[in-house]
Amino acid sequence: MLNGSALLAQDPYDAWKGVYHPYHQNVTASTPAPRGYKPFYISHIGRHGSRCPVTPGYVGNGLTPLLKADSLGLLTAEGKRLLKGFRQLDSASQGTYGLINELGAREQQEIARRMAAAYPRVFRQKDRDSVACYSTHKQRAILSMTNFAAALASSAPKVHIGFVAGEKYYDIMCREELAAPGLKGGSRKADRAMAERFDYDGFYSRIFTDVELAHTCFKSDRLMVETCFTNGSVADYMGIPDIMLSLTPEEFRIAASIYNAKQYYQHCGSSEQGEWRMHIMDPLLLDFIDRADAAVSGSRIAADLRFSHDVGLMPFFSLIGLEGYSERLSFEEVEGRWDSTDMMPMAANLQLVFYRGRKGDVLVKVLFNEGESSFPALGPGPYYSWERLRSYLSSIVNK
Repeated sequence: MLNGSALLAQDPYDAWKGVYHPYHQNVTASTPAPRGYKPFYISHIGRHGSRCPVTPGYVGNGLTPLLKADSLGLLTAEGKRLLKGFRQLDSASQGTYGLINELGAREQQEIARRMAAAYPRVFRQKDRDSVACYSTHKQRAILSMTNFAAALASSAPKVHIGFVAGEKYYDIMCREELAAPGLKGGSRKADRAMAERFDYDGFYSRIFTDVELAHTCFKSDRLMVETCFTNGSVADYMGIPDIMLSLTPEEFRIAASIYNAKQYYQHCGSSEQGEWRMHIMDPLLLDFIDRADAAVSGSRIAADLRFSHDVGLMPFFSLIGLEGYSERLSFEEVEGRWDSTDMMPMAANLQLVFYRGRKGDVLVKVLFNEGESSFPALGPGPYYSWERLRSYLSSIVNK
């Protein structure tokens, strides 16, 4: 798996798209299970695939102030190019705001096909012939679930696949509304970091003919730049590069780095508020344990497949101490130590693959973005006894 610095050598923009980066598989060596252990169950959770912008307001953060500036004659040629990019993004997203696009559908289909190819035995069990799919009520998650399941069904046609979705599952797998009290702190830190590190004057002078007057068109310097980073990253994989290219590679890197730290502060195990933030996801951890217990005890479920969102997965992975999420960093310590381009791209996923030995004992293989991973608190992976892993996971939940 490439980290941000390695990706930078290939493409100075692609290296820093963070949570807006299309899915990239973590390619690692495949360590075989010990002799006599056979896979029988997979417990999975994945983020939705690459998508269009979430809402018109998401694009409006850039489109609205630029339209106002244009009406006042304040846009340079570069500013008009930026406005053109936002208009194109809004036009391309009409009727599909918040939905995955063709790229996102392919991402889910390909993950499913690789899962079926890697673990064909899991989906060919006579006494374990069902797959349970769970999604939040958001359409992008539902569409991700159905694309994944359709590809799985084509690879494992004898499996019975069931679907459920709704706010109930959002309350288990995401729970974003409970995180709201902690979001403002991250934004305030990002405001200060941008003021210290980002050359607003250099950026604005390329976009506006009168920078002082242009400030009457928007409320926040940081949000104006951030919307070019976030929307630009999404627009780029939709074939609209102008928004992203309004920032120089160095400006894009700084904006992305600060946004990355903000995401960690708000949704991961940050030293400032991580303990509280992570435990919002206790219900999801209990769901993993309960469904795995049922599978180990002999249910007919070959796989539990869950489809959620980055703001649910980041605190969950931090809660369970997954490799790459086990540190507790402050906002200022994140840069160079945690990179959402690797750790939370679109369609990011965790797969726990359960193996049963000849004596009935169970091992669990840990895969993150399809590559071998670990729980550092338990020592090197990718295999752990279920008894030990279950005890560890159970001890994490707030009683």
